[in-house]
Amino acid sequence: MLAETTPALYPIKLLEVLQGRSVDCRPVIAESGFTALELNDREREVPIDKYLRMVSSALRHCDIQDLGFLVGEHTGTLEHGVLGYALLSSANLGESLQRYTRYQGVVGPLLRVELQVKGELAEMSVRPLSGDRALPLPELRYFIQEWLATWNPWSGFIGERAPFFELVTLGLPDQDLASIYERHLRCPVCFSEGQTIAQFPASYMQKPLQYTNQTIGALCHQQCELLLEAQQLEHGLTAEIHRQLARRPGNLPGMEEVARQLGMTTRTLRRHLESENTRFQDIVINHRIAMARRYLQETSLPVNEIASLVGYADQANFFRTFRDREGMTPQDFRQTLQA
Repeated sequence: MLAETTPALYPIKLLEVLQGRSVDCRPVIAESGFTALELNDREREVPIDKYLRMVSSALRHCDIQDLGFLVGEHTGTLEHGVLGYALLSSANLGESLQRYTRYQGVVGPLLRVELQVKGELAEMSVRPLSGDRALPLPELRYFIQEWLATWNPWSGFIGERAPFFELVTLGLPDQDLASIYERHLRCPVCFSEGQTIAQFPASYMQKPLQYTNQTIGALCHQQCELLLEAQQLEHGLTAEIHRQLARRPGNLPGMEEVARQLGMTTRTLRRHLESENTRFQDIVINHRIAMARRYLQETSLPVNEIASLVGYADQANFFRTFRDREGMTPQDFRQTLQA
């Protein structure tokens, strides 16, 4: 299921690049329908349709053939939030790419990426999503450029000096832009009428990442799983709050902050939740216990560390809440799974 929202980080980064090129952004913002409130917080979730309108408007108002590359290069990996941390904290590039292909939908992408290993080469193939959000050529070019640019730094993350990609085959009729692609990618580029395919040495898959961290990796991995599950929930305020919580690992937002992100008062939020037969605190507890179950099942982290990771400063409170919800202590839960 395609996410209906995307982090405000992406339209904000686009505007920053346009402003740096002295492009008047006022018509771009107006045509997209964004409000100033939506664009003042990078972690805020915004409608993906507005983002698409902004990209279309930006492409009409400027003549920057490599705009997607510029925006991608202007966005650091860790700025992608929980997904960025999940990728960089992986044990090696192979694990990172497995996480990427599984969780790419949590940030509302408009491209689908698949990974294959063929002998000494690994390749990522890119295809646009079809259906209601099928992309016109200019927008498709923008998003493919942006996606390609995000992988440029990864050779450094695994200790390599060579460009990350060895060869890129573009499924775009952009032969006249070949020099632009080669300048940004620093590798040979060819063109076809098929998919966009980017190749790199399969040996890279075993290389460790310089930011590897088991605890952070486990935390972000579980958050991505919860985000993936939240996307399958029915539309509604409860589902949206689950998504808000899952995007903030280790620092769950309070009711006032969530209400602000959703553009309403806490009183209105409370009233809407009552109509869905729930309370904000119940949603938070369910979220924390869901995280705890995953840590207990999929990691060897100590129970006291898990309590801290899911937001309980008081370990006794965590034990009591977990037992009330699951009918057993965290240790018994883990032992039952192991048995």
